[in-house]
Amino acid sequence: MKHIFTYKQTEYFDIKNMSVIGDFNNWDETVNIMKKNEEGIWWNEVELSSGEHLYKFIINENIRMNDPIANLYALNKEGELMSLIIINENDERLYNNEQYTVHIEKYNMLNQILEEDLQINKKYFNINIDEKVVTKFEFTNITGVHAITVLWYKPDNTLHSFSENILFTPDGEEDKPITMWFWIELNTEFLLMGMWSIKLFVDGEFILEDGFNIGNSSTYTSTKQKHNTQNNGFEEWC
Repeated sequence: MKHIFTYKQTEYFDIKNMSVIGDFNNWDETVNIMKKNEEGIWWNEVELSSGEHLYKFIINENIRMNDPIANLYALNKEGELMSLIIINENDERLYNNEQYTVHIEKYNMLNQILEEDLQINKKYFNINIDEKVVTKFEFTNITGVHAITVLWYKPDNTLHSFSENILFTPDGEEDKPITMWFWIELNTEFLLMGMWSIKLFVDGEFILEDGFNIGNSSTYTSTKQKHNTQNNGFEEWC
């Protein structure tokens, strides 16, 4: 049967190019290039045979994202959560009627991984002091399995990195929240100074965006200079 894969672009996520990969095209991102229509929907029509087909979207050449409207998800041999479409012998698509949920209970931005429930949302990070920028998410009301994806963007709006974790509730722990950390290292490579941003996606759907500043100013030096200028009778500054 012919199936049209679609992905709706939002104002919060700039998409320059997009394709769909799967077992139907040998996971080749150059085969099924998607086009964007006037409504901002990316689409591509694929001929699918009967059976199960795992697939994923490739966005801006290197971001792997699930299909928010896939209805079914499954792990591949490498343990990556993929979108799944099932076609029966009558060339009909099968759907899962069960509705799955996930709720973001808490969100914090820190400079280290902490188990404690601290009411901290750090917005400025100093590469001379801080080792990491850490985002901490606490999820509740989790049913089914979900792909949680975080994209990190530099001040020039280019992608720094992205990562994906699988979210599910282990048997017997349905009432417990699940905590996930995502982070970037500040002391391993040259980083652009300025306002960075992160974007969170659940199963390929945009959920939230937040910003933070990375700098390299010395608090000690600034304080000392301010103190000296006051002693010399100059106007106070900060």
